[in-house]
Amino acid sequence: MLARLPRPLAILVAALFLGACAWCLTTPPGKVTKAAKGHYTDMMLFRDIVAQVQAGKDYYHAATDLQRVHHYPTRPFVTVREPTLYLAAAELGWPWLNEAEKVLAGLIILVWLLALPPPVMWLEKLAAAGCVAVACLAPVAESLTPMSEAWCGLLLTLALGLTVWRRSRWWMPVVVIAAALALRELALPFLLLAAMFALWERRWKELAAWGTVLALFAAGLAWHAWNVAAVALPGDMYSPGWAGGLGLRAVLLALANTTLLHSLPMQYALAISLLPALGWLALDGRSGRFAVLLLFGYALMIALFSRSDNFYWGFTMVPAWFAGLALVPRAAIQLTRAITHPARRSPPAH
Repeated sequence: MLARLPRPLAILVAALFLGACAWCLTTPPGKVTKAAKGHYTDMMLFRDIVAQVQAGKDYYHAATDLQRVHHYPTRPFVTVREPTLYLAAAELGWPWLNEAEKVLAGLIILVWLLALPPPVMWLEKLAAAGCVAVACLAPVAESLTPMSEAWCGLLLTLALGLTVWRRSRWWMPVVVIAAALALRELALPFLLLAAMFALWERRWKELAAWGTVLALFAAGLAWHAWNVAAVALPGDMYSPGWAGGLGLRAVLLALANTTLLHSLPMQYALAISLLPALGWLALDGRSGRFAVLLLFGYALMIALFSRSDNFYWGFTMVPAWFAGLALVPRAAIQLTRAITHPARRSPPAH
């Protein structure tokens, strides 16, 4: 993708990227809002909800009662999580779900070992799988098993890997995204983008499958909204909204704080989190277009709509985002060639 850029545009991309790296390394990194030590956390809330469901309480009463007690908003209805993950935890237990999460991570790593299409070399595929494996370590931590965004990000990563690996088996990402939507509505952008590609390419069976999943999701979301409304009380808190407009800093902080990079000095963590943006731009063809639109779209969502306490939205991009680290050398070579050896255009015919 970068290799085909006109020389002026290639110079602009290089300048913007180097400037962003310098900004990461030289400006105060900022902070995300997290619960202070000893305070009630989201993970405590989710585990307490499951404990009450196991004791025989209805999910929606358990969730809304606990959210009120601990001063969490219950309006609009999306502030109450979809019940799928928590009902599964009540039935199976958190340890079992964590083991399932690790099995899912293993499958993701295997898919990404094969996913990237030619002309990507095997060494790059191995590096991509390695980057995905390291990025999986945070989402599969036992303490984060109740975080539906972590599950959603793992499933999005699997669906993206399947999409760029086997286009002929389009039904596989359809199934994976259906599962992701049952856990968190944040998987919806993948469905909409995949449906748009299917429409553009006139793949009618695939488009019908995505449409079916969308209809089922809409019905499920309406049912969820109805159940939340049924237990609502007049004094319920409203969410402060999602219009943070925090920009690139929010994206990089979200990525750094949802991976092991959070243990590094934050300036370096932000710079490393930025690098995959360049790597993904090196991937050509349909796979490259889909991956860039998807991942940069999620980055834009976080930049525009997340608040400082929504850093966990970064899980929607993790671990898929960091597979792009394997493509950074390829991107650097492409960008250098576009600048130093610009492609010559054929003269117009007379």
